[in-house]
Amino acid sequence: MNSFYSKFIERSLTIAQQNGVNWLPRISDSGLIGKEDAWNLTYIAGGSPPPTHWLRDLGYDTKVLRVICKEEGRDIPKCSLSDEWQNLIKATVVHHLLVLGSTPSYVCGQVARSLRVLGTCTLLRSGVSPWELSLEDIRYACYIATAVQKSGKLPDLIKGITRVLLDARHLCDNGPFYHFLMTSADSRRLDDRIQRKRITDRDQGWKLPESRALWELVRIVFTEEPLTFSDFIRFSQIKVLLLCGLRIGEVCTIPADWKRSAEYTDFDGRNAGRSGGVSRSLLLRHFAEKQADRSGGGWTSEAVQHVPEMFEELLEETLNEVLSVTEPLRQRLRKQIETNRIFPELDASSMVPASDLYTRLTGNPRIRVSPVPENLIQSFKTTRNSKILKKIEYQQNRSKDAYNNSIYLYWIRKAKDGWPKIKPKDTALVMQVERLVKQNIPTKLSDTEPYRLANGHFIEAYEFLFLCPKRALVETRNNGICDINRYFSVGRVTSDDLTIHLAPGKNGIFARYGATERDRKLGLKSHSLRHLQNTELFRLGISDAIISKRFNRKSVAQSYEYDHRTLAEELSAIDLPPEAQELPERSKTVLAMIQSGKVSGPIIGTFRKIQKEQGDKSAFDFLSVEADGFHATPYGYCVNSFTVDPCPNHLQCFNGCSHLVATDNTKHRENLERTKLNMQAAIKEVSDRPNGVGVQNQLKHAKQMIEGIDKILATGNGEKVFEEGSDLSEPFDTGKWV
Repeated sequence: MNSFYSKFIERSLTIAQQNGVNWLPRISDSGLIGKEDAWNLTYIAGGSPPPTHWLRDLGYDTKVLRVICKEEGRDIPKCSLSDEWQNLIKATVVHHLLVLGSTPSYVCGQVARSLRVLGTCTLLRSGVSPWELSLEDIRYACYIATAVQKSGKLPDLIKGITRVLLDARHLCDNGPFYHFLMTSADSRRLDDRIQRKRITDRDQGWKLPESRALWELVRIVFTEEPLTFSDFIRFSQIKVLLLCGLRIGEVCTIPADWKRSAEYTDFDGRNAGRSGGVSRSLLLRHFAEKQADRSGGGWTSEAVQHVPEMFEELLEETLNEVLSVTEPLRQRLRKQIETNRIFPELDASSMVPASDLYTRLTGNPRIRVSPVPENLIQSFKTTRNSKILKKIEYQQNRSKDAYNNSIYLYWIRKAKDGWPKIKPKDTALVMQVERLVKQNIPTKLSDTEPYRLANGHFIEAYEFLFLCPKRALVETRNNGICDINRYFSVGRVTSDDLTIHLAPGKNGIFARYGATERDRKLGLKSHSLRHLQNTELFRLGISDAIISKRFNRKSVAQSYEYDHRTLAEELSAIDLPPEAQELPERSKTVLAMIQSGKVSGPIIGTFRKIQKEQGDKSAFDFLSVEADGFHATPYGYCVNSFTVDPCPNHLQCFNGCSHLVATDNTKHRENLERTKLNMQAAIKEVSDRPNGVGVQNQLKHAKQMIEGIDKILATGNGEKVFEEGSDLSEPFDTGKWV
C-alpha cells in the first residue's frame, strides 16, 4: 500500500472521529448506505438547509454502469466499491468539508461523484486499488465519463481530482498523471485562458456571459410577464444578480429586513449634497460568503453593499414588491416555527372539510367543476395580490357545482398510503392529517431550520426575503395558480433551483420565455454576471479599492481575478499628456503601456533617458518612430520591428533570441511553466521510443527549449534574456554566404 495513501486515510479517520462522523456506516451489497447511517454533509460541515446534501452511495455509479454494460454487451450488477475506494471517497469528503471548508454541494456533486466514477471504471477495467492506478485507467474513466455526460464536465472533474488529489498528494505509485491527460482541446482552452494574442482579446473572456444569452436574459426578466409565482421570485433574484453582482448564494439569502441607508455630511456637519457631494445612499443588507473563519460553523457573515444611484429606484421597487407578495408565506412560516404545526391557523382538534384540506395540501384553489374565472387568474398572475385568492376561494365555496374530479383522485391515492378514506364532502381531523403529512410527505415540509452565520448567530427561516411555495406543481399544470394563503409548504429559494433554471434545458427560463428557437436553447452561469459587473467597473475607471469593497473582498488582488478587460480597454483608462495626442495610435498604445508599468526593456529605457535629458517632445518623436519595435508575445516582450516581415522564428523566443525581454507578468510565467511541463512530458514519451537519429534530435530540441525557458524564468523584469544570443529575426546568418 502506498504510504501517502495510508497516511491520508489515517488523518481523515482521526478528523472524522473527532467530529462524530460514523466512519463505518452499514452498507448494502449494492453500495447504498443505510438511511440511519447516511452522511448528512450539510450537518457535518455546520451548514444550514435547504438544501441538504447526503453521501448515500458508495457503490458503482449507475450511469457509468449503464454505459459500460452497453459497450461490453453484458449485464453487470450494481455492487459496492472496494474498501480501499470507499475509504478514499470518505477521506476526501472529510478533508474537503472539515479541513478545506468546501461547501457540501461542491463535495457531493463534484468531489464524491468524480471519485465514484473513477472507482467504478477502474474496478471494472483492471480491478486495482487507488494507489495502483495507471494512466490508462484514468483515460478509460475519462472516456466513459464523456459518454455519460456529453458536455464534458464529468471528464473535466476526473482530471481535476487527479491533479488536486491523486497527483498533489502522491497517492498513486505510477503518478503524476495530469499532464498526460491533457488533450489538444484542453491545450487550446488553456491557451485562451492565459494569453491574449491581440490587443482586443479579453483576459479569460470565457468567464463572461455570452452576449446573446445576457441580452436575452435581460429582455426576459424586464419585459416578460412571469407565468408562475415561482418564476416571479426567480426573475426578481436575477434582477438582483444583474444590478448588484452578488454571488448566487448571497442573493438567495437576502433578508426581508434588507434596507439600510447612510447619511453623509461635510467637514462642517452640513448635508453633503449642498456641497456638491452625496447626502444619502442606499445600502443592501445581505450575508456575504467567503468572509469568515467559520468559527461558528457557517459560511456567511453579515455585510452591506452600497447601491449605485442609477440602480436605487429599480432595486428598491423590485425588493419591496417581493417583500409584499411573500408576506402571506412569511406569516405562515413564522407560525409553523413557533407552534411546530403544519396548519397553525387551524385548531388541531377541529374537523375540516376534505375539499379545504385538498387546497391546503396541493395549493390548487379549484375545488369545483366550474373553472376559476379567467380574469381572476390573470389578475393574480399580474399583481400576485393575495386578496385576489380570497375572491377565488369565495367563488369556489359558494358554487353549487359538483366537486372537481381531481379531489376524488387525490384522496384515493392518499388512501393507498394509509390516509383515511374520505370524499370531498367529508371532514378529517386536523391533528391526524398533520401527523400523516410528517410521516408520508416529509420532502414537502416547510423549511423551518434556522440559518447559521459564521459568528454562531442564527437567522430564522421566515426572516428571509425570497420565500416560495415549495414544490407547487399546480402552477405548471393547465394554467394553474397556487393559493399561497392556504398552501402549507413554504420554502426558501435555493441557489440550486436558480442554477438549474438558468442552465439550458426544457424547463429552464430560456426554454420557456425565449423569443426564438435559438434563444430557447441558451443558458448562462450566474457567476458570470459577477465577473461582468467587476469588469465593467474596471473599464469605467473605478478604483480597485472601491471595487474590492463593493464585492466584500479581503484584498485588491482578488478583484483583478475578475478583470477581463481587453488590453485596449485597460490602456484607454490611462490619461496621456496633451503633447502625446498627435502620436500615431500604436505609439499612444505603447506610451500608455509605459505609463502603466506593463512594459520595460531597451526601447523603454531609451525613451525614458531621452525624456529626462531632452524633454517630452523629443521622447515622443523617438517613440513615434520606434513604437513598431515593440510586441507582446506569450513569453515576454520583443523589441524587434516586424514592419516588413513577420517573425521568421514564429515567436519561439525561448530558443535564444536576443530580442526577448523578460517580464514579471503572471500570465507570461504561467505560459512558460506550462510549455516546460509539456516539454518534460514529451521527453518522457520520446525516451520510451526505440533509439535513433530522429529520437536524439527530438530530445536535444526539447532539452534546449527547457534550458531556454529556465533562463527566462530566472531573468529579472525588463532585462534581456539572451544578451549574447542570436538575432533570430534573421532567416539565416548572411555572413556564412559571403
